[in-house]
Amino acid sequence: MKKSVLISGASIAGLTMAYWMNQYGYEVTLVETSLAPRMGGTPIDVRGDSLDTAKRMGIIEELNAARLPTMCMEFMNADNKVEAKMLVDEISIRPGEDIEIRRDDLVKIIYAKTQKGVAYKFGNQIQTVEQSDDKVTVTFQDGTDESYDLLIGADGLHSGVRRLVFGPEEQFTKFLKFYFTIMQVDESFGKKNTGQVYNVPNKMATIYFYNRGFADALLAFKSPEKIVYDFRDIEAQKKIVLGAFNNVGWKIPQLLNVIKNAKNFYFDQGCQIKMPTWTNGRVALIGDAGYAPGFPTGMGVTLAMQGAIILADALGNNEDYKIAFAKYNESFRPMVETLQATVYDGLSFLLPETQEAIDARNNRMQ
Repeated sequence: MKKSVLISGASIAGLTMAYWMNQYGYEVTLVETSLAPRMGGTPIDVRGDSLDTAKRMGIIEELNAARLPTMCMEFMNADNKVEAKMLVDEISIRPGEDIEIRRDDLVKIIYAKTQKGVAYKFGNQIQTVEQSDDKVTVTFQDGTDESYDLLIGADGLHSGVRRLVFGPEEQFTKFLKFYFTIMQVDESFGKKNTGQVYNVPNKMATIYFYNRGFADALLAFKSPEKIVYDFRDIEAQKKIVLGAFNNVGWKIPQLLNVIKNAKNFYFDQGCQIKMPTWTNGRVALIGDAGYAPGFPTGMGVTLAMQGAIILADALGNNEDYKIAFAKYNESFRPMVETLQATVYDGLSFLLPETQEAIDARNNRMQ
């Protein structure tokens, strides 16, 4: 009889896990709050070890076909003049091989590989979790109850599975003392096939334009203390961003006008998830749910895909899930801790604290 697994979250980690668990002969169900796989977000990098995972999945050619043609990042001044440039290969792990791709494209490519053998529950979510020696039973939002051999939480930074099984989010969150917002803007904001960055002390605006009819913009600002806000109150969150970037130059005033009328607005704190263990009974966490690295590392996709395949391989090669979970916790932790530690280099590079630090960074790249 096939073993069964429920995966929560249809994003990069969850979809990768679903693919591999199906390959290992599990009966796979994936539940997702949205009505389709999770889309949106700025371009991401498939780099380092995640390239090997993509090759094993047989999707490397599709990733290369969807590769974005970004040639460089330009660091701008208030007069919209380029002060420094950085080629993408300068920050690659495997120069010439690392792939920058729209997040939507990566999700679609992996999702297509899971169409056979994976049952989807879209527009649904887990409400309760109960474990026994031989199963884990969940109650879904639609009122149904189901039992599985294993439950995998791949439901992101604000994981519901983590909250239900491991405890409140606050005990695992490490605040990185910055906030950010991501949005799509008109292509007129950008320069074709280029990322542009503008800084004032402790603040950053970045615009990526890939000649696809729109550009992606990201605003980030440092905050020594946590800001108290209601995550359901979008207008209040907009006011936080508008206040943080008031009287900042370059293209910021136009971006703030976009925010005022934005229907799809995403705002969050910069943080990492740090946990002493990613497993509890028959439940395991992968991706941002277990070890979000923070976007300044550029390694979120790598950890999502590698965590999924390392856990899947452990389960596929061990009859006893307890042995597999122990191997996952032990073997993957050094990589997670090493990559999470790089966030501080990323923050000092992307969000310098003084004008002198901004100038020094730009001068190093000239």
